[in-house]
Amino acid sequence: MLKTLAKIVLAAAATMVVPQMASADIIEFDVTSYNQGSSCAHGLYVGSIRNNCQRRFDLQDGSLFAIDTAQQTATFTGSAINSKGTVANIDLNFTDFLETTSGSGLAFKNGSGVGYNPVTDTPDIDFFSGGFGTIDIGGTVFTLNQADPFRGNTLFQFGTGANDKTLDFGGSAWLNLLDPYGRSLGYVDINFNLARRPGTPVPAPAGLGLMALGLAALGLGLRRRKQASIG
Repeated sequence: MLKTLAKIVLAAAATMVVPQMASADIIEFDVTSYNQGSSCAHGLYVGSIRNNCQRRFDLQDGSLFAIDTAQQTATFTGSAINSKGTVANIDLNFTDFLETTSGSGLAFKNGSGVGYNPVTDTPDIDFFSGGFGTIDIGGTVFTLNQADPFRGNTLFQFGTGANDKTLDFGGSAWLNLLDPYGRSLGYVDINFNLARRPGTPVPAPAGLGLMALGLAALGLGLRRRKQASIG
């Protein structure tokens, strides 16, 4: 349904007289912690690297999730801070786009006991099975294991319900990070909400598969504003 809507939007846009410009292939989203404002607010959890609330890093303003609809890749860049003021600088890249887990031999992330199944419950969630990049935590650089980037045979997931803590529009993953000596850190988790940045242009037709994500985000925001005005 969303892909059909995307085609309608593009067809309507084609009938308008507008200045010539380069095709827009990038959709940008602001990233925030899934439980922003709560005790130990965080979007990044680093397990054994720190203790108690210091394990939890709150994503900061300016953090960005950007999707290249032409290349079918994405980036997650930004920073997060824990209760002791330690800064984590995030620079992650995601590759090998999948519209479903079916036939991939990989699992979706569902560690919160919410009973959510993105394969059967909604069409508005997509995945990446590959990734690379770093997270610099307090000056120590940890590297995403390119051979096995997501722990537990899972994927990076994004879309409506992909934040498996709250089922909000966002993303999540269990990251397989390596320390400077090549040792795996164990449990590292990201869960975050996404909000489409105002003014993000409509992507080129080649990105219709990922354009559904942008339309879903836009529709979600409109529904929430309507519900708020009714309430």
